[in-house]
Parts: sequence; C-alpha cells; structure tokens
Amino acid sequence: MELGIDITEDLLSKALSHTFEEVGFPNMKISLENNFEEIQKAHDSIHEFMYMASLYVPFRGETGWYYSKSAFITYHSEAFHSAHRSFLEALAGFYNPAYTLLRNTLELLVRGAFWENLAHKKFRNNTKILDEFRDNKKRMSVKYWIEDIIKQEPSIEKDFEETSVAIFDKIAILFEDRGFQNKFIWMPSFSLIVNQLLEWKIIDIPEAHSVVYGLYKELSNDVHVIPDKTDVGRRILQDKKIFETTIDLNELSKFLKILHKIMDIGIVIELNILSDWIEQDEKVKPKLEERISVINELGLKHSSEKLKSLVKI
Repeated sequence: MELGIDITEDLLSKALSHTFEEVGFPNMKISLENNFEEIQKAHDSIHEFMYMASLYVPFRGETGWYYSKSAFITYHSEAFHSAHRSFLEALAGFYNPAYTLLRNTLELLVRGAFWENLAHKKFRNNTKILDEFRDNKKRMSVKYWIEDIIKQEPSIEKDFEETSVAIFDKIAILFEDRGFQNKFIWMPSFSLIVNQLLEWKIIDIPEAHSVVYGLYKELSNDVHVIPDKTDVGRRILQDKKIFETTIDLNELSKFLKILHKIMDIGIVIELNILSDWIEQDEKVKPKLEERISVINELGLKHSSEKLKSLVKI
C-alpha cells in the first residue's frame, strides 16, 4: 500500500536523526566515555565468540562442512546477535531489555548444545542424568521419544548424524502443540539440561552448574520483570527521574561482568561442541593456538584453559 509520501533527503535525514535519539546514541556516548576499557573487553569477547567458530571451517573446501553441527551452529549465530543487541541496549541505558536478551543468549548456548548432542547417537547413549530424573513416568522422555521416531524410520538416524539441524523438524510438534508435550513428552528443565551438558563434558568449568544456573536465575529476575529489576524500578530506588532513561555506571559495570562471563562460557561450549573437527583438518589447531594471546588479553579464563587443552599446550 502506497502512502504517497515523498521521501526527500531532508525528511530522511530528520527521520534518521530522530531514530538515533530513540536508539539512545547520546547515552551510548556517555557509557563509552566513562567505562571504555571494560566495554571494549565485553564487546571484543562477543566477537571472539563468533570468530572462534569460523577458525574451524571450511576444512578441505567441502561445501557441507557445517551440516553435522548445524543444530548448534543455528543457535550459535543467534546467540551472537542476541549478545550483541543486549550489549547495545545496556550502553544506551535500557538495562531490563539488556539483561532479558542476555538470558536469551545463555539459553541459546545451552539449548543449542543440548539439541546438537541429542541428534547424535554417541550422546543419546550416554544420558544418565536425563534417565535418572523424570517428573512423571507416564510421559515419555524426549530422548526416548526421539529414539522411538528413529525406530519407526531408521534412515532418520543417518540424517541426524549428517545434518543435525534435521532434529528440529522432528521435535517441532513439541513447541507447536504444548498440549501434546504436556500430556505425552517429558522435557528436562534448564537446570537438568545444564547437568546433562556437564555429564557430556560440554560445560567443563569449575562449579559449572552453580555458575551457569546461578547466572540463569539472576537474569530471570529481569525476564520476569520483578519490580526492582525494571528500569523504572531501578530509578525509583536511586531517587532518579523515573521516566528519564539515564546511564547508571554501576549497573552498566555489573551488566558487562555478566556478559563477559557468559561469553567465556559460550566459547567453552563451542570449543567442546566443535572439538572433533580439530582432528579433521590439520590447519585448525594452529589457527586456534594463535587466539590464545587474544583470549588471555580479554580475561576469558575458562576459554583460555579449554583452548590450551585442545591444542595441547
């Protein structure tokens, strides 16, 4: 439908200027002026997370190199953009949206790794955590439901191994029809998924469950909009103008620390998920080794330790 508006350069310029104000560019400038070093470290950690995965590929020039890990890579890309948008919201002073997107980032990392591994037989055969905890024996565990689908059509197992993203076609009904899920399929909680990833050694950091689930619980306060975790609530507590979006340097610093931790965990997850590709291409290991100094400069402690163990330094 045409509105008949003649978009002149002057009108476009005014619209862009107005949009810049709404996005919060003036506040971003204040954030950068007051906390540049910490902001840069958090920002570069997000990009290191994305760049790290690219070092694995493409090996031997194969066009379908990523298919076997495509379930995780789908979530990986989304996690990068979610983290980046979260970062920008925080710089602009919109802390509740920033924290909400940050929990989304954490979930993308954890759930992406979980579905990736369930697509592969060697991981489905090692699920003591999932097998031990069930809230209702009348419902079939999602793991056994997937295996039941494979029994009915054995070729699906090969499809999953070669193209892990194919698992999403089979589990789509669980999210499209919540009634079906609630009645027939037992889905593990976020906490249990984290424990399963520990068993699979995908999140192999000290006190992993306490760290990861602790971050999830903390960020959930913003997702569930507890009054003090809304931006208006934060301003009320600090005696600030409640409807004016301003920069809170303490809140910004807190956000950046959490973001940095999540990127550190994210890099560990991606390194573990993609680790078997190191042996498939002799060029990968030297590329990863070159990133150790950068990882150390960024203060990504867990990532550094994992990277060193993978390249055997």
